[in-house]
Amino acid sequence: MQGHLVERGLALLQEIPEVWPSKAPARIHPIYDDLRTALRTPDVPFAFRFLAHWPPYLAYTIRQFSPFVRSRAFEDAADTLRAEGASALAQTPQNPAFESVRALVLREHYLAPKVLLILTAFAVGLRGRTSETAPPLGTTLPTPEPIPVRPAELPRALDERITSLPEIGLRSGKAQALLDELAALRGIPSLDDLSRVLAVQDLGALSALNGLRRTLHADALEATRHLLLERADRATRRLTLPGSKVLPDFMVPHSALPDIEAVVTALQAIALEVLIDATLGRVAMDGASAAQRSPYPITVGAQQDTGA
Repeated sequence: MQGHLVERGLALLQEIPEVWPSKAPARIHPIYDDLRTALRTPDVPFAFRFLAHWPPYLAYTIRQFSPFVRSRAFEDAADTLRAEGASALAQTPQNPAFESVRALVLREHYLAPKVLLILTAFAVGLRGRTSETAPPLGTTLPTPEPIPVRPAELPRALDERITSLPEIGLRSGKAQALLDELAALRGIPSLDDLSRVLAVQDLGALSALNGLRRTLHADALEATRHLLLERADRATRRLTLPGSKVLPDFMVPHSALPDIEAVVTALQAIALEVLIDATLGRVAMDGASAAQRSPYPITVGAQQDTGA
């Protein structure tokens, strides 16, 4: 991940407001509905509330990519990230502090790999495939051969098992201190839903998360980050990515693309840390074996279809 882009994106994220669904302009509502029913979640994850600062960009990318989110190949890719994370963090000790926020941890363990995959696809689309070094011959596909990509094979739905976000309001001084500590341990600001909800809902769990972070060895953590990003990159390259060359045709000014790329790269870096933290919480609650798969596996027909 490109450090200068992350730094620039983080600076921009301090300047642009989140677009919450309750206050979103009318033209954002269909985009959010598309995203929610593709992810099957009752609300909009943090990254897309920031990207809504550029409505034409978010509209184009979600419209192009949401059919791939509704595929078994995408579900399989998300489980691959969960399994890699759980394997890398398998030595995480059991900790009862997360039981009080079980629904939140499961929500984030379900969403985090999917958000990382989407942001990785956006980042690769903005950079362009040709800017990346091709993998060696014979290593372009993992073994065994992955599930075929069939866009929109899964119905749109909202999964009632996934908890809604509570209101993320004002934080106490102690909560802010714990968030600042987590940001230092992550090496990136805590702008995500997991950390911010913990800061208003359960300081004990947030403190426990910081404690688990402190047990991670720097070299092993960096290797885990690299592995998860590599797996996400490989998975998204099997999909049709929303590329940058056509964005001006969809009312995205060419002059805005550098800022968008920087913010997407920064959000991707944050999403990676959220996946690590959600995995730590899941392993601490249920063990590494359970953390290798989705807490909410999709069974077609189990939830109400909301349209094609």
